[in-house]
Amino acid sequence: MANKEIERKIAVIFATDVVGYSKSVEVNEEQTIKNFRACKKILEDLFLEHDGRIFNTAGDSVLAEFSSAVSAVICATEFQRLMKERNESETTDLKMEFRIGINMGDVVVEGDNLYGDGVNIAARLEALAQPNGVCLSRSVHEFINKKMDFLFNDLGEQTVKDNKFHAFDVVIDDSHKRTVKTKSKSKVPLIAASVGILLLGIGGYAYYNNALIKPSKEEKKVARDNLPIILVKPFKNLGSEDTSVSNAITESLISSLSRYKGISVLSSSTSFHILENNIPDNEIVANFGVKHAIQGSVQSFGKNTRLTVELNDLSQGKVVWSEKVDFLLDDIFKVQDEIGNKILGQLSITAVGGQQEKQWMSEFETFEQYLLSLNFHKEWGKYNKEGYENTLEILEKFRSLNPNKNALDSLEAWNIHQRLLLGLSKEKKEDIKKLDYLTNSVVQNRGNETDYGLRALVEFDHLSKDCEIATQNISKALDIGTNAAIFTMAGFIYHACGDHKKAIKNLKEAFRLKPLDGTYLITSILVANWYILGKTEEIKKFLGDKINNKDMWGPLLWIYASMELENGNTKKAKDYFERARERGAKKFMIMQMLRNEEAAEKLTKSLETLGSLD
Repeated sequence: MANKEIERKIAVIFATDVVGYSKSVEVNEEQTIKNFRACKKILEDLFLEHDGRIFNTAGDSVLAEFSSAVSAVICATEFQRLMKERNESETTDLKMEFRIGINMGDVVVEGDNLYGDGVNIAARLEALAQPNGVCLSRSVHEFINKKMDFLFNDLGEQTVKDNKFHAFDVVIDDSHKRTVKTKSKSKVPLIAASVGILLLGIGGYAYYNNALIKPSKEEKKVARDNLPIILVKPFKNLGSEDTSVSNAITESLISSLSRYKGISVLSSSTSFHILENNIPDNEIVANFGVKHAIQGSVQSFGKNTRLTVELNDLSQGKVVWSEKVDFLLDDIFKVQDEIGNKILGQLSITAVGGQQEKQWMSEFETFEQYLLSLNFHKEWGKYNKEGYENTLEILEKFRSLNPNKNALDSLEAWNIHQRLLLGLSKEKKEDIKKLDYLTNSVVQNRGNETDYGLRALVEFDHLSKDCEIATQNISKALDIGTNAAIFTMAGFIYHACGDHKKAIKNLKEAFRLKPLDGTYLITSILVANWYILGKTEEIKKFLGDKINNKDMWGPLLWIYASMELENGNTKKAKDYFERARERGAKKFMIMQMLRNEEAAEKLTKSLETLGSLD
């Protein structure tokens, strides 16, 4: 087996089983088996009609493969309708209900059978589906949502066992309308004492393309996400009609890039849809919000293979980075990982235009350490309990890779700093003592601008709480080097200390260097300063249409609500107020953001006329 080449392909997997089969057997085993056989015959006939192939069965479960996502969904919905009719008929002694899950993904071919994550996720989707329902993965939904006249329930990201996936219900009839609470529900950051900080978030404004099939006017209005969207174009296979290697590389790169939480990677189904429809780059940019795309080719000569890869800036029509690799076909998986890591490194710098990421890359001994560091920053930027717990997990993985002491001490200090700010510390005095030691250590042993910036925040929030000491550390940081992160930290310190002129100056520099504020941290501090100074027109001009971003931070929406209220637009004010509450805004966040008692009291009184703040 070790020398046998593993055959992989992209397939649409249809998974189904009977709801409550065991209990039904206990009630009437013979009738249950007869009913199941009759239903399975209906299913098999539909498979023949829609070009489906059963590749595995176990008890009441059936796994089938389709070459078309559209055919699989049509088959599933027709089957559920036939089952409903059958159950409603007077001749049916025992009702038989099915759940169906459909996924499109990479599978391993072993004879007539299929294995791998593509199959596993289909089974997880089946478990998530409602009785008589059909549940789809994001890859299937993206492929069919403009081709089929269905409504969908967007269930968000789900975690079932060890699999994470974005799921959608097909709304076959009104009984299938539901909302499922996700385990990984993300809340946009709370701007507490150190809002801004190192963690600027890696992201850009991009159109959100996973809306429901028939979005409402409001859904169309709030239709943006805050991560740069990356497209991996299907790789070309030169000199051969066999696309197995090029398809495998395409899927592998999508999987590798998806490890980085600072970008959003379009699914393989969308990539192949773009290829099949020959969509030009200008339409990809306009319709999918993509700025950067990866493309390349594979050419084989016996066992020798040449892979060429390019990272393209579609908005400017130029190649940003390219690589050519010659390898033996037996080493394909190793090469896929290496290329994926190189592209991730380039994207972390190029896609967001940041200088800080380039510095971070130079400080780590391996790419895996660098990637964990980037994801640590992204989770930290959520500024909530969930994000904090995720940073703990990442920190443990980081520690297991034996990084250098300064890198480890720095991340651990940021973690403790957030634990204290979020009120999650169980041993506050010990945490402050350790934080003091760690930040002093990195300042003395490495002493880069980020280290002094962190020390400034720690002094201000946990140690001396003295603006003079904090600003001294910030000045030292700015003397050593400047980047968006340091300007953001400086902006926060000056904001909290009441020097709004200096705060705004530094924050504008942060935006100049890094205009894509992925977690709204820089935005929040800048808007807070303008609000305190009464510069509402500056706020409107700066935010513009971004206020309608689907992930806009709640307290910023509250500021907008107050501004609309002052202008006599009560309905708009109410809309922004309610959106803020939906985004998790709470009364205590007002002071955390503004850091000014007079301004906080003014905003609070204004908002209380619109509803409860808690």
